[in-house]
Formats: sequence, structure tokens, C-alpha cells
Amino acid sequence: MLAADSVAGANNIKVASVAKFVEGQTVVVGTGADAEKVAIAEVGSAGATTVNHAIDAGVSVIPVAGNAGLIAGQTITVDAGANAESAVVVSTTRRGPASITVTSPLTKAHASGAQVAGTGITLSSGLKRAHGSGAPVVSDVPTPGGQNQYSAKR
Repeated sequence: MLAADSVAGANNIKVASVAKFVEGQTVVVGTGADAEKVAIAEVGSAGATTVNHAIDAGVSVIPVAGNAGLIAGQTITVDAGANAESAVVVSTTRRGPASITVTSPLTKAHASGAQVAGTGITLSSGLKRAHGSGAPVVSDVPTPGGQNQYSAKR
């Protein structure tokens, strides 16, 4: 499942889990008329969320909308473009407001809604369509009218 929106042309998708995905595997992103097949070039790390409220440079605890899929030791990217920076996760909250603690203080300020994500899955080509957060990313899809196709890589 996509953990964050993906735009048309994107060659990297943020997913809730990278389990059972492998390099070279063909997957289907989306459903119905919006579904498209793409090949995986590289499998990275899972998880994506957003900064819950604006934060200043120097913080090491990031308030986030959720922290599913993000784990200790994982490298994450906070924000995008010129404001992007990498950090390593020390811990995530288990109770109360969601937050991520990183090893070193952030060097930049980040606006509310800035993306916080693992490296995701890199595709061999860009998506043809935009897909919203929550869209399925699956393999082993039955072929209507034909023999079912199953991945041998489990």
C-alpha cells in the first residue's frame, strides 16, 4: 500500500511495508482503470508520514501525523527539494502523540505537512498516473482469462 501520494512521472514510491518486494519484480500500483504495472529497480525502506506542526532547526524529536513503518536505525528524509535533509531514527512513540526521535538535531526548519519518509521503492520507469496514499501495490495478481501468475520469490 502506498504510504504517501505519488505523482505521475514519479520513479520512487513510498510504501507502508517493503516485505515481499524484490528487485526485478513486477507490481501493480492502483486499481481498476488507474492500475498500472511497473518493475522494481531497488527496494529501500518503508514508511511515510508528515510533520504534524512546523518545527525549528535544532529539534531532534519530530512531531508527526503517524509513525507506522518507521523503525529505529532507519534513515529517513525530512521534507523535499532544497529543504530536504536526512536523519537516522532512534525511536518512535508507542503512546500519545506520534513522534520520531532522530540521532542528531535537524539543521533546517520544516513546515507543517512536510513529508517524512523512508527511501521507498525505486521503479525502473516513472508512473504514468498519479496514485493517492492508500492505493494498493501488489504482485501475484491473477490474469483474467489466462493462467494465474505467481511470484516464485517469497
